[in-house]
Amino acid sequence: MTNNLSNRSLWTWLLQRISGLFLAFFLVTHLNVHHLFHDITVDGIINFMEVSENLKSSIWWQVYYFLFVPLVVFHALNGLWEIIADYRTSSTFSGAVKVVFWIIGLGLIVVAAMTLRNLF
Repeated sequence: MTNNLSNRSLWTWLLQRISGLFLAFFLVTHLNVHHLFHDITVDGIINFMEVSENLKSSIWWQVYYFLFVPLVVFHALNGLWEIIADYRTSSTFSGAVKVVFWIIGLGLIVVAAMTLRNLF
């Protein structure tokens, strides 16, 4: 049993690092394209129409955001789980937290996918 637990810990640790690397790339790309090197309107405000046009401009932006959002959700909830796991709580509490995190994570991904689908 200990070996199985340590394998799971290894995978969650590794996936946290991998998702963090991807998120760093995605975040820098998002900030550069949509905020820093974007044609800002006369009043300096980026409006919804401009964002929507950017997102519709390429299939790659759709793929980008459909990958970006689940990675953010996974990275955040897995990080919170690792913090809670450090406290070595009871198995009942740990199980309840896992269920709550799965529900929150799936809910966020579904809402984000529906929102992105409407934008594209």
